[in-house]
Amino acid sequence: MGTLKATVAVAVMAAMAAAEEEGDPEVVGLNLGIAVMLLGSVAFMMATFYMVNHSDKEMRIITWKVICATISIFVSVLIYQAFNDAIHALFLYDSSELVKMQVAFVHSLVWFIMLQLLLATVSRAITWPCQGAVEDTPDDQRELDLKCWAVILGHITGFASINAWTQLQAYCGGSVLILPLAFFSLWGLFKVTDIVREWVALVDDGVKDKMEEAWDEATEETEDDVMALTLSFLVVQTMRFWIYGVLPDEEGNLEVNLHASFSQAFTSLGIGLSIAILSYLRTLYGTSKHTRYSIWLRLIADFSSCWMVMFSIDRIMTLGSMGGAKFGVLGNVITACFLTFISFTVMYFLDKQADAEEEKHSVSETPQHEKELHSRRKVAMRATVLAIGVLIGFAWEKCFDVAVDETAEREADKVPPALVKVVLALMLATLVVPAWRWYILPVVRELGGFSEEEAEEEDDESKEAYIPPILPEDLYKEIEVWKKKAAQLQEEKESLERQLRQMRPQH
Repeated sequence: MGTLKATVAVAVMAAMAAAEEEGDPEVVGLNLGIAVMLLGSVAFMMATFYMVNHSDKEMRIITWKVICATISIFVSVLIYQAFNDAIHALFLYDSSELVKMQVAFVHSLVWFIMLQLLLATVSRAITWPCQGAVEDTPDDQRELDLKCWAVILGHITGFASINAWTQLQAYCGGSVLILPLAFFSLWGLFKVTDIVREWVALVDDGVKDKMEEAWDEATEETEDDVMALTLSFLVVQTMRFWIYGVLPDEEGNLEVNLHASFSQAFTSLGIGLSIAILSYLRTLYGTSKHTRYSIWLRLIADFSSCWMVMFSIDRIMTLGSMGGAKFGVLGNVITACFLTFISFTVMYFLDKQADAEEEKHSVSETPQHEKELHSRRKVAMRATVLAIGVLIGFAWEKCFDVAVDETAEREADKVPPALVKVVLALMLATLVVPAWRWYILPVVRELGGFSEEEAEEEDDESKEAYIPPILPEDLYKEIEVWKKKAAQLQEEKESLERQLRQMRPQH
């Protein structure tokens, strides 16, 4: 620990010394941003050590999920932005906005097709001559590979879809009609791929095996993320357009020098928190069946609240000169650290309250209707905690994105920025993704993090399920049937014993 503190101190001193020598305000800001980002990263890393070793198992699971969300969002955005910038630099220089928008839709569709093909390949629903035998890879390893690539490619496709539809929204002057257009377009695309998956799964032997079912489930979950990311971002863009009178760009950024007031920023924050509260109440009191549409509604609400809260806090800190986009990397790191601290604090108290609700539910003297209410509260709180984890991922993704942009721009006179981004993306993805797949995802699975989501969905589904009581006549009839079966089994046993005695030799 002493070595770690010394390293951080040396890094900060070196950054500040370089800034003083240069005397350039941009260099000062960049070096200070690097120093603060280093401090923030170390603080975040040390905080996670406390959380992953927490005495409460639920907190450990939540923390590992937050780490998963942060890493997956970071890698996905890094890869997508690198390839998107490379496409712009190579093919779209001085192109019109209409052409750029058309290329963005094609780019999004290419990632979506790659997602479908790669997940089918990993699950062995589709096999290629270059692949080894299916028995060479155990099912549990293939399931982890499927989870890894589904999350990564789902986020890449989601951000590509966001970029395409926000460009169309800007081209149409912020029209709210883009929302239903995006929904029905993605819905139709998912319907087509669902039919294709069913055909592929049944065409060989007419039966869906375990891995084909896992492939179908993982792909649907990935498509749900694409739908939720796209629709939630478009909703937030529309709301912020109404609040500020200016439509943010494709990445959700407003002009730094935009004349905005604290009242507008706090209004945006209030809307984001209100969406989170409504999502919680819907999970608590909703009676709708657990369908794919209800999943989309929950994810869109959760992601929308995360986007709104993150952008609102960024705008508030910018207006107060305490951080935010106005200060580049430095401001984004300050915002991310603040959001991380607040998020973990809220998650901790929500988890404690969820544990209390679970204890109340387990008390045998508690009336049945109160037990159901405690169970619903626990599920709603757990869902809120997972949504807050996504907020942390969004906040740190913004930092990494700005850091890569500024690094690439600083070297623009020597190397094309697009090339720098591609190299950085490939290097970091090569380093991060295998470690995430080999050492983090297995831990989440061992702790029950993946099965816990299924259990919570079952609890949420059971809110509407009504099991009628067994009538006495039915119960008596069932008992009589089992008595007859027991008598038949007893007769067979006695018959076998007689035959055994007859077969024994006589002395």
